[in-house]
Amino acid sequence: MGKIGINMSGLLKKLSFRTGQSRKITYYRPPIYGKDDYGVENTTIKSNEINVPNVPAYIRNITDKNYVLERGGHNITGKARIYLPNLTTLKNYPNLNQDTNDLFNDITGFDTLIDYDRTVFTVPVSSTTGWAEGTMDTTFSAEGYGGTTLTATIGSTAEGTFTYTDYGANILESDRLTFKIKGSGTVSLAGFNVYASGTTSAWKYGYAATPFVLPTTTWTVVDVPYVSGTSSSSVYISGTRNDLTVTQGASWKNGTFDFNNLEFDIEGEDGVRLYLKDVKFYKSSNWSVQKVNDYNDEYMVFDCVRIRGKRDKIRRAYGTDYNNP
Repeated sequence: MGKIGINMSGLLKKLSFRTGQSRKITYYRPPIYGKDDYGVENTTIKSNEINVPNVPAYIRNITDKNYVLERGGHNITGKARIYLPNLTTLKNYPNLNQDTNDLFNDITGFDTLIDYDRTVFTVPVSSTTGWAEGTMDTTFSAEGYGGTTLTATIGSTAEGTFTYTDYGANILESDRLTFKIKGSGTVSLAGFNVYASGTTSAWKYGYAATPFVLPTTTWTVVDVPYVSGTSSSSVYISGTRNDLTVTQGASWKNGTFDFNNLEFDIEGEDGVRLYLKDVKFYKSSNWSVQKVNDYNDEYMVFDCVRIRGKRDKIRRAYGTDYNNP
């Protein structure tokens, strides 16, 4: 009998309609730094981080959280077996496009597969309530089936900001921010900022170089960290990295965790439309690759361990000092 091939990408898509174990994850590899003559790492980045959301995977949880093991340290440790499409398929995945990103050759030990744990706060796009123009002329409408997409139409002042406001919403337990965005014409994303305590910035995500032009035919998925110590991140489009400079504001450091508003910084043209959907602050599960069990023409299988997952009740009780109760 001949060998039976498996279309893993198609299988994962079909399974996603039947089981929650088939879902999209974020693949993350930290930056690799240079070393001095003594072998000590310096601040020179030799290989940029890879931060790619929306990668299809099947996650077979073995242990999700182990509170017994947690007694010996700070982490809630779990185990999972994670199935991904074969390497050739991943290399041709739009954001990992090997033609423009030759730094991605394989998934190796201690790379991180970031899974979606739960939504902490959803920014609604089913109506225009809460959305307002800032320093640019903008009109809003909710479109799509059931109001799944917010459309922001740019006016005569085609460069500036618009915001969503919901003062006092909880975002404490979240550690990542994600959204999908695209344009109807030439429009660029210059940055996006999270505010708490009125106009005090909690986090600012800005582009050090030229703001990047958004695709018009495909959604750009932005999925970035929202945790203390973050100073940079990335948005990949067709294998090309767009560098994000992350500034953490005093309102987060001082223990003010309530949401005030989310601001988008845009550069565009009069009449161009900007589309937004799936805007969420969420809590993640980080799985570290420990072992490759299978590596063939159809799919890859990884044994992973959960490397982070503080208990929310401890974090809320101690605020910014939850690492040192």
